[in-house]
Amino acid sequence: MDLFGQTERGAAIDALHEATAIYTSEAIVEQLLDRIRWPLGARTLVDTSCGDGAFLGRALDRLLSQQAGITDTELLARVSGWEIHFFAADQARARLRQVLLEHGYPGDRAESISMAMIRCADFLTEGPTSGAFHAIVGNPPYLRFSHVPELLRMEYAGILPEHARADLLHSFLDRCAALLHPDGELAMVTADRWLFNDGAARLREVVGQRFGLAHVSRLDAASAFYRPKLRRANTPPRVHPVAVVLSRAQGALPIGREPIYPGENIGVPAPAGVTLGQVAAIQLAPWLGTPGVFLVNANTAARLPVAHLVPAVDSADIRDGLLMQPTRFAIVTRPGEEPHPEVIAHLKRERQSMCARGQRRVAQWLPPENVHDVDVSCPSLLVPRITRTLRPVLVPPGVLPINHNLRIVCTGAMSLTEIEAHLCSPESEAWLRQNAAPLESGFRALTARSLRSLPIKG
Repeated sequence: MDLFGQTERGAAIDALHEATAIYTSEAIVEQLLDRIRWPLGARTLVDTSCGDGAFLGRALDRLLSQQAGITDTELLARVSGWEIHFFAADQARARLRQVLLEHGYPGDRAESISMAMIRCADFLTEGPTSGAFHAIVGNPPYLRFSHVPELLRMEYAGILPEHARADLLHSFLDRCAALLHPDGELAMVTADRWLFNDGAARLREVVGQRFGLAHVSRLDAASAFYRPKLRRANTPPRVHPVAVVLSRAQGALPIGREPIYPGENIGVPAPAGVTLGQVAAIQLAPWLGTPGVFLVNANTAARLPVAHLVPAVDSADIRDGLLMQPTRFAIVTRPGEEPHPEVIAHLKRERQSMCARGQRRVAQWLPPENVHDVDVSCPSLLVPRITRTLRPVLVPPGVLPINHNLRIVCTGAMSLTEIEAHLCSPESEAWLRQNAAPLESGFRALTARSLRSLPIKG
């Protein structure tokens, strides 16, 4: 029995609000509104997840300041907002009521308009699926779909296209792009990951069929947001925000499946000439899953046949720019070949500890990702996937880089020494800052695809 009368859906909405309620500071709101043609003519504006009404409050103030005398009916037709959580919806209404009072509206009239202007409902399940808004603004929720409360996740899964289901941000971007007038503008604060993650490639393609990228700029998470009372203070969100404007304006950058890295070079064509991917092979090192199963320490390795082992290293083995002596070993098994009995005994004993992601239901003796077909007979360069610098470390023959770090192997066009020198150059470091997604503490997230595009001098 629920003594407080909260329904299962209410609890799910509370959990969603707690996970996503990160609100935009007024300075950022004003900057984004400055980039769109609001409130020109009879243009309409909506915030599809309005939170406490930061965007709507400033948009309403601009409309009343520039078009005094607008009727209540016109006002409600021009400005609207959606908010799933009752507490935030009430905050948004209070903000709009205050704006109306400041523009001379009587209290009861301001109350009536503000109540009608904000709808407390789920935009994804109850919002419009057709129509055309001239401006869609806001700060939509960022939350991986797997973290959405199950009740809501099941509702969304039944109505959202596959390309819009990886993250709630994807869901809102897809729906908003579909509801934007051909002459419209979308101005939002979003997490940056939809611009370059491989999993958002189809979303970019769909959005890009309708609109281009008219503006993108990085924001400082510490100053771009403030948190409502329900969230812990003085803890900036673990997100890398960008200000984004989508439109069909002349000069807007085409959006497609290819990643877009917000930085100084946004919209600048890739430099002509040779890239690293043309002179070397860049591979994603295999991930072996939970340690102790296919990745073992020296004590366990001593009990297994040498023919099934290869020394393994990752970024944890780098000290002061040098690779330490390997202390772990990867177990090498091959498709269609039964491993040595001691290897079988080890895997039977340990495989129950393997995480779900690393389990192979059919090929039970194979690791989560293939190791047997990685050629370690030649030296290679290891570049950590999460890094502050492109400076690589030399990996000797017979040693296997692991855990999705980046492995560079010669193909004959350049020597490893030449490649290493280029990676350590100031030009390459500048490229890293412009093209790799920023993380906490000065780290960058690097992908094999982006590293292949690194320009090579000469």
